[in-house]
Amino acid sequence: MQKLTKILFSTALTLSLICFPSQAFAKAKIQIAILLDSSNSMDGLIDQTRTQIWQVVNALTKVTKDGEVPELEVALYHYGNDSLPSQEGFVRLLTGFTPELDLVSEKLFSIKTNGGQEYAGWVIRSAVKELNWSKDRGDFHAIFIAGNEPFDQGPIPWRESVTLASGQNVLVNTIYCGSTESQERQLWASGASLAQGSHFNINQDKKIEFIKSPYDDRITNFNNQLNQTYIPYGAKGTVGQQRQAIEDSNAGPNLALRGSSKASDYYSNASWDLIDALDQGIVKLEQLSNDDLPPIMRGMSLGQKREYIAAKKAEREKIKASIRELSQKRDEYVAKQRQTNANKGENTLDYVIIQSLRQQLAAKGFKLQ
Repeated sequence: MQKLTKILFSTALTLSLICFPSQAFAKAKIQIAILLDSSNSMDGLIDQTRTQIWQVVNALTKVTKDGEVPELEVALYHYGNDSLPSQEGFVRLLTGFTPELDLVSEKLFSIKTNGGQEYAGWVIRSAVKELNWSKDRGDFHAIFIAGNEPFDQGPIPWRESVTLASGQNVLVNTIYCGSTESQERQLWASGASLAQGSHFNINQDKKIEFIKSPYDDRITNFNNQLNQTYIPYGAKGTVGQQRQAIEDSNAGPNLALRGSSKASDYYSNASWDLIDALDQGIVKLEQLSNDDLPPIMRGMSLGQKREYIAAKKAEREKIKASIRELSQKRDEYVAKQRQTNANKGENTLDYVIIQSLRQQLAAKGFKLQ
């Protein structure tokens, strides 16, 4: 009987792998929605997010679940801006959940502060209803909303929106960008508490101290080499490659941090890079026309194309390994520098997001190293 049970179980497992392969091997997901107040007083907040988004990504690179690195998807809203339609609650979705971090960076740099009326309840409800949250309750879902005006502004009650989020397995973390002693802060804290999230208070105008390391120039050089391994394809190829270069430029002195992120498993560009697209099964090489490929590949046979892609992929992995090794040394150097520096960054956006993510991911069964 026991032997028969094992045979039946094995048969059922085999059938499930054949019939539902994507479900059987689906990776866990980390989905993070960032909601930024873009009214006049929030230039510092936007700048902190632009410069430190790569720090947040790097903090997640050693997170695993069930022995695998999860998928990371980020969505971005801005709100409280008079340039946005009042009938839409002064709320704008900049990008839905995407694994393509260059797109997120591009949208961050597109934000211009202006105004306005800051409806926290409205933007939280929009994020819960509009975004494509995964259905797996083992995945991690979180909203980070930052602002400095009363949390109860606008026609949509914040309690209603936060309760909606909580009911859909979405944590709401609130970041108040105002005085620590302000009474307004209490509602921001209450919003996080109701949705089982975390609450923080930051100084959005605090300048981020960049600590240069002896490894930055080498990481930057490897980053430039890494870019040469990308193979643009299809309608989005040229745009994607240009975006990559622009966001490198936008990173400024933080390019070493961005380079570390680009060497991680989270940096995915399957919509325009042929290597990522083939790895993820999005396209088949034999089905792409010459017009879909870069000029250098158009005269190649199918076998030559495969050899070219394999060589680029091997080169990429070698460069990524070098960046990861240097990034580890950089992290150790920066940590030592901060031990002797009173300005450790505890009051900045990246620090509070990283701290809450580490606690909340661990509580959700993700393993942190």
